Amino acid sequence: MLPLKRSGIILLLAVGLLISSCSSKPYGHYRDNQMIGFIDGFGEQEQTVRFNISEWAKRDEPGPAIEDWGAEYEARVLESTTITNEAGEKLGWVDLKRGQKVQINPPSTKVKTDTPDELIILSMPNEELLMRAGLLASRKGDLRTTVVYGKGESQPYPLEAFKKEEAEMLMNGGYSWMEHDPAYVMDVQKAFRIDAFPVFLVFDTETLVLKSERLEDVLAFKKERNEQ
Repeated sequence: MLPLKRSGIILLLAVGLLISSCSSKPYGHYRDNQMIGFIDGFGEQEQTVRFNISEWAKRDEPGPAIEDWGAEYEARVLESTTITNEAGEKLGWVDLKRGQKVQINPPSTKVKTDTPDELIILSMPNEELLMRAGLLASRKGDLRTTVVYGKGESQPYPLEAFKKEEAEMLMNGGYSWMEHDPAYVMDVQKAFRIDAFPVFLVFDTETLVLKSERLEDVLAFKKERNEQ
C-alpha cells in the first residue's frame, strides 16, 4: 500500500504545480492556434481591419504584473475571406463593428499573412462588454463615473470646472468620458436607454448603479455611499 500512497502524493503535487503554473499566466487561457483580437478600427477604402491582439500575444507572459506593451494585427478582408459567427452563419464586411472579439484564422504563429482565410465573430458576456468599454470600477467598493456625450460634441464636465471637493469625489473610483459611438459593438444609448446627452453612468464592479443627467444626483449618490 505504501507505493500507492506515494504515487497519490506525487499526483497531487503534479496537479498542484499545474494549477499554480496556469494561474501565474493572466492570459494563459488564450491558445497558440486560436489567435483572438478585438477590433480597434477600419480602413474603409482598403477594407482593412485593425485588431488589438495584445492579450493573445501575452498568453505566455507570467503574472500577476505584466509589462504594459501592446500588439496589433492588420488584416486585409478579401472576397475570399470567410466571415461567420460562432454558429457558423455567414456574415459580411457590414457586420464588423469596433470592439468585437474575433478569432483570426490562420493564426500568425502558423502563417505570416495579412490576408486571413477566416474571421469568426465571438460573443462576449455582458461583464466583458462593460469591462472592455471601461465602465466598470476596478476594485470592490469603488464607484466609477463615466460621462457619455453625443457623437461629434465637445467633451463636457471637465474636472477643472469643478470645486476641489466635487472633483475629488468624482475622481474617487475613476472618472472618464465616452463619446457615443452607435457603431460600437455595445451601443450604450440602447443598452442603458439613454434619452439625452450628456449623461452620467455610475458603475460598481458588476453593474450600473446610477444613471442621471444631473451632476447633483451623482455627487449626492457618491457622498451617501462614502458615508455608509
